[in-house]
Amino acid sequence: MKKLILSVILFAAVIFCGYAQNKGSATVSVERVADTDSIWISLQQTIFVKAGTLMVVAKAMEADVTDTLYYPVIDTLNSFLLTVPENFQNNKISISTFYYPGLRQITGTLNNNKISSSILMFVFGKDISNYNKVIEVKEDKHFVLPKLVFENKATVFFNFLGTKRKQKPDIAIELFPKAKDFDSVTTNVFDFGANLFTSTEYDSLKLIGKLPANAVRVEGKGKELQQIIVTGTRKTKLEKYKEQFNSGLFESIMEREYNFLENDEILTYADCINYLITRMAGLSLGTDQSTGEQALFWRKEKVKAYFIDEMEVDFNQVQMLDLTTIAYMKFLPTLLAGSMNPGNGGAVVVYTRKGEFIRQGSFQNNYIFSIKGYTPSEYILFSGK
Repeated sequence: MKKLILSVILFAAVIFCGYAQNKGSATVSVERVADTDSIWISLQQTIFVKAGTLMVVAKAMEADVTDTLYYPVIDTLNSFLLTVPENFQNNKISISTFYYPGLRQITGTLNNNKISSSILMFVFGKDISNYNKVIEVKEDKHFVLPKLVFENKATVFFNFLGTKRKQKPDIAIELFPKAKDFDSVTTNVFDFGANLFTSTEYDSLKLIGKLPANAVRVEGKGKELQQIIVTGTRKTKLEKYKEQFNSGLFESIMEREYNFLENDEILTYADCINYLITRMAGLSLGTDQSTGEQALFWRKEKVKAYFIDEMEVDFNQVQMLDLTTIAYMKFLPTLLAGSMNPGNGGAVVVYTRKGEFIRQGSFQNNYIFSIKGYTPSEYILFSGK
């Protein structure tokens, strides 16, 4: 209801340079909100039609930057708001929409021996509740995951079910539909070039409350575009990695972080736990008196939890992790409330190499995946948020 009311208000204020077109059961309208940095997309589908997916490809034409967005189409009327950031407002923005009559879905294939007829799937992320489900693996080793609707991204973790063996499944996954499966619906181009005003014009419009949102004051009588110098810094590998694979769930001002994307120093150690002990005063290996098993202690308190790619695991799984697959790790000295494990000694969090960050010739963990979800209904273009 909130989206419906908002859409009625905004439609009254838009510049009707947008475009609406019907593709089967879906009608898409793309319009720019008058004198703002916003583009409004609405999709209306007929009643009783199953949920679908809207793909939006936005391109800043002068900057030659592209952003691809995916939205779930669940209601009869669906509305999405795009904001063009200030550094792209001297561009023409092309918006193309594509429709698929179904939600996105993940299928998978088990590549190693089928030691169990079922696998357990865990899904967790910053914007979703933790979810787990038993997935049946067919005789041909294929399986299908339930259709999940979540925003931004999530981590999916697989494990064999009903076996005490420590072998992990070797899995390949695919996300459907592919880009080629979508039907093209609309294409629009909006000119977000700045409105240039002399000082007199700028002040007059501001005084009467009619100054456009993208107005720029230009000194002098003419409307010559002043030189704008944009400076920036090159992102490190770790910053790029975090943008893709870090949900922000495990952040603390007390954390100690160790980056291996820029160096190989961890490779000289027997395991990552031993590396951590040499770097963190107060960390030590010992025996848990209640279980008789080896454990890690922080200032004589048993470490509470261990995570690989933000999925909780046990001490042995972290200790046995192949060092060549580790991107970076961190230690959180403060108590981690989200874990049910005993102990007050904080947590060890390890992130593994994925995608472009995989070491050449090294083995990849093929049971933990980062999955891109749907785009938030209010989104800043070219920003990833």
